[in-house]
Amino acid sequence: MKRAFTLIELLVVIAIIAILAAILFPVFARAKMAAKKAADLSNTRQIGIGMQLYLSDNDDVYPPSNHRFEPTPQEVHWSWMVLPYMKSEQIFVSPADNIKGWAPGCYDASTNNRGFGYPSIQENSCAQQGYPAGMYTLQVGRISYTANQLLVPRKRQQSDTATVVSMSLLEDTSGTILLAPLSEAKNCLRRVVGGEYRTYRPAIAVAKRGQRTDGFSSTPTNASDLPLEAISRNTALAVFACNRVNDAGIGTIPDHTLRYTHPGRFDSGNNYVFADTSARFKNALQTLDTRNFMWGKSAYSLGGGPIVDPATGLPVN
Repeated sequence: MKRAFTLIELLVVIAIIAILAAILFPVFARAKMAAKKAADLSNTRQIGIGMQLYLSDNDDVYPPSNHRFEPTPQEVHWSWMVLPYMKSEQIFVSPADNIKGWAPGCYDASTNNRGFGYPSIQENSCAQQGYPAGMYTLQVGRISYTANQLLVPRKRQQSDTATVVSMSLLEDTSGTILLAPLSEAKNCLRRVVGGEYRTYRPAIAVAKRGQRTDGFSSTPTNASDLPLEAISRNTALAVFACNRVNDAGIGTIPDHTLRYTHPGRFDSGNNYVFADTSARFKNALQTLDTRNFMWGKSAYSLGGGPIVDPATGLPVN
């Protein structure tokens, strides 16, 4: 005669299964994130190789971040310039990007952004960017990465005095960030509520003297603005709050363009492409440490002056 499980025995089995699940699920989640981190590093390395090939064809000069075909407002993005050296546009999307990459600021809605689609949180910004009908941003279909503005400048037009940068000018190519991950938060990428989505904009980790913000499309010339400062840890934490605020709080966030980069796609860190086109993982806030500042020792695209520690006024190391 078969004996059935008693209620107590069933409860014990269920409890054991629940305990095992509680132990194993976090392990599985960490393993999954580790796999995404490795795949993301592979992506950044391939983008770095593409950038290296671009440099070899362009006298070791990095591209501008976004440049207009004057007199039209149409802009070409650095990703579009590097794309001919890449095997796929999909490489520009991180496997850990929760929104699967941003679409261009102005895309062709009739083709669903060339079939790449767009994040549900992103609105098309053609009108806000002044694009006429039938003209769109030249940018890869979806993108999870942005550039360091001190190396890949925001030279939108000839009147901008920011300049493109030669690799030969850099003091520490292996220790200077070239590309970083884009934030996935709409209030970090939007200009204002209802404004354009600045998926084409580079990030910069410096400020005018006194931690004052600027778009830095032109070289600062006022003595009160100089020397340019590394963004402090406190400023960075205030800027990165854009990843948490809702629409009502967007006006409280400092408008430093560091907001375009991610505070930590993998816990507190990111995979970065460096100026020598290598790629490796770094803690996001540690990249801002003035004792080993990884965003540029000098204002390479902005006149070449030193970047200083805001606490001491001395050049960063």
